Amino acid sequence: MIPKDFPDAWFADGHPYHLYAEIRSRGGVVRHPALPRETAEQDPSRAALWIVGTHAEVRTIATDPVAYRSRDGILIPEMDFSYDSPPTMMHTDPPGHTRYRGLVAPTFRPSVLRGLESAVRDRVRTLLAPFEAGFEGDVVAKLAVPLPLQVICLMLGVPEDDWPRFFRWSEAIIPGAGEMSEEERNTLRMEAGGYLVGQAHRRRQDPRDDVISQLARSGTGPAGTGQGEDRLTDAELVMFLIQLLVAGNETTRHSISGGLLALAEHPEQWAALRSSPGLVPSGVEEILRWTSPVVYFLRTATRPATLGGVEVAAGDRLMLLYGSANRDASAFGPSADRFDVFRRGDALNLAFGFGPHFCLGAALARMEIRIVLEELLDRYVVLEPAGPSAYNGSCVVTGLSRAHLAAH
Repeated sequence: MIPKDFPDAWFADGHPYHLYAEIRSRGGVVRHPALPRETAEQDPSRAALWIVGTHAEVRTIATDPVAYRSRDGILIPEMDFSYDSPPTMMHTDPPGHTRYRGLVAPTFRPSVLRGLESAVRDRVRTLLAPFEAGFEGDVVAKLAVPLPLQVICLMLGVPEDDWPRFFRWSEAIIPGAGEMSEEERNTLRMEAGGYLVGQAHRRRQDPRDDVISQLARSGTGPAGTGQGEDRLTDAELVMFLIQLLVAGNETTRHSISGGLLALAEHPEQWAALRSSPGLVPSGVEEILRWTSPVVYFLRTATRPATLGGVEVAAGDRLMLLYGSANRDASAFGPSADRFDVFRRGDALNLAFGFGPHFCLGAALARMEIRIVLEELLDRYVVLEPAGPSAYNGSCVVTGLSRAHLAAH
């Protein structure tokens, strides 16, 4: 039986994999017991909510934005209201989503990321410089939090003195992350939006080689002045920049910290990476599969469908559990519940989603994780747990808030 308080109360210790296994054992598409089955024509807010935990069904839904749309909300708290404008690009469907994606995609071109690699490596080396002889402490605070935050702030082009504020803003935006009142979260969200819009307005007058300038001056006007018909509104600028802040920071942070904890808990895997550096790319993929920081997003069925042997009605909501899909033995074989850097040739991991909403920053995240592994493997023979770990408790983006490790 799926508990009525799922997912809210189930992430104190990260993903509840035992519950995911039950969902998959029951066919992978299970109705949430807290919502009665009524069609969208009767009351859209009371349509059924289906929990989807199998790799095949998550991919099927994610691939088809016509049959399963995003604009009706992607989180459970959004099921009962609508937005005047989409709060993120993830809340849009084609053709609007296609337009938005086209505006931001150049930021993550391979040539841009290649040019960024040396800066990322310099940042990692600077963070590790005090620990050349060895490391013992909270890897979240010392490495996993500062690195992605510094990288996304570099890309945005914000002054380095302002970077510490971005951590608080990012935490405020993720539901359930950190210990804040809703009033404090709202205040910080408004503060972040006001700051980013102000930066964008300044970039229209004084453009630089950064993401804020690119988005602020996007449009069809002369010389990219942002004066044409495709100019982003202030609300759209906030939408883009907040999403880049969170997506470029939170998920990468949790992949780094969760991946290092997994390697510390599996010393034979760390040894394998040290003896065979060619395994690092597959190690990165395994870390992403293993950690799956994004817990879920919703889609809304636009027409009747059969998923996992279940009849879904138009208007029903579908909760895509990426962490469950990434532990599905039908996709990853009988070793799906084992951390294995040798894993090759299995199904695509869904940590970054799939289809039109596939994460634009996936290549950047992979690069950051790879560089962290390369630099740590080059320095330390042993990586091991050295104290307690704790999770952030969020049922939207889950990950470690503390992880004490030792490396020498």
